[in-house]
Amino acid sequence: MARTSEQWQATPGVRDTHYIDNRIYTSHQIYEEEKRNIFAKVWQLVCHESELREVYSFRTLDLVGTPLILIRGTDNRIRCFLNACSHRGAKIVSARRGNARILTCPFHLWAYDSAGRCTSITRPDASLAGGCKKDDLGLREIKAEVRKGLVFVCLDDHAQALDEYLDNCLEPLNPLLLTEPMEVYHYSEVIISANWKNWQEVNSELYHEYLHVINRRTSMTQLGYYDRPWTFHKNGHGTILGGLIIDYSKHPTAPKKRTGKVLPGLKPNEYMAIDLWPNVAFVVRDSGLRFDIVSPIAPNKTLIQFRALAPVSDTKEERTAREKDHNEFWGPFGRNVPEDIRAAVLQNQAMTTGQVPYSLIAREEGGQTQDEVTLRNYYAQWSRRMARRYNNIDLPASSA
Repeated sequence: MARTSEQWQATPGVRDTHYIDNRIYTSHQIYEEEKRNIFAKVWQLVCHESELREVYSFRTLDLVGTPLILIRGTDNRIRCFLNACSHRGAKIVSARRGNARILTCPFHLWAYDSAGRCTSITRPDASLAGGCKKDDLGLREIKAEVRKGLVFVCLDDHAQALDEYLDNCLEPLNPLLLTEPMEVYHYSEVIISANWKNWQEVNSELYHEYLHVINRRTSMTQLGYYDRPWTFHKNGHGTILGGLIIDYSKHPTAPKKRTGKVLPGLKPNEYMAIDLWPNVAFVVRDSGLRFDIVSPIAPNKTLIQFRALAPVSDTKEERTAREKDHNEFWGPFGRNVPEDIRAAVLQNQAMTTGQVPYSLIAREEGGQTQDEVTLRNYYAQWSRRMARRYNNIDLPASSA
């Protein structure tokens, strides 16, 4: 039966944990609090070490409004610095990537080395006369660590240790990431008109696979598809392990066989996924390992960066086949990603009207494949970090 305005606006008749106050997606105040309480506090995966392959290789990035520089030093260590000169705060490096022995601020030509030390001040005598000491003028270092070739940074000097934060959630990726050296072979990015959590939800629940025609005809028809359990870790991370072998021949227009070399530790056509709270997902499909990094730009604007990893040892023929497999599903014009983007944008288009007060996350299937326990687990962590109830942002989390 259709509902009246009063019925539509009423609190859903389900348990408090089973619905979301949709203002978490549209409120500018919530967005600003997320930047302070989540993105400025927790470890963030920012790239793969192969993107900083050589000594002095650098990359710049914007971490929710904070400009950063990543650079590999002469000791082979990857460090992260605030991309701001110690003198007058000017942004030092504007290029997205490159190789530089010295980082020189274009404003007054103060210079810094790959360890963040100030190495040169133009006409230094006057600055020194004013009380400046070159040894005290190094760049602001940001916590940075590498695990399994993945580069993490954290803006909070007092954050918990990275390994404690990860809580072994990435261990299932060990055979893929540690058997031999890996590298990024595909990178693409897109800015979508949706809240960052709209996209992360797509990567955090598998009920949405009804969205994909090819999934409905292949993986969702496989014996055991609905029976795979989710495993949850501290700090909101979730894992659904492998074991699902997909028969792609069931889709009439899909390749009868994926041709890319299967990654170490996987079986042909095997699938698995890991969600790293709050904004990263690893999706693995036999020959392909993709990870998405989701970065909010505004309440209704989000940057998504897609990376795919492969063994450095790939031959030209193996890499070509792997790229074909990747692009079939996950490329910008693939079978899955454009549909995922459309779903997140459609959510945003309705929610920003203010006429859709709640979302339901009430499916219960014993913690298995399409149980929305993934979203309940995700937003329990959100509430803890934000000190607000996700089903009513006007109330503190402690009142739940």
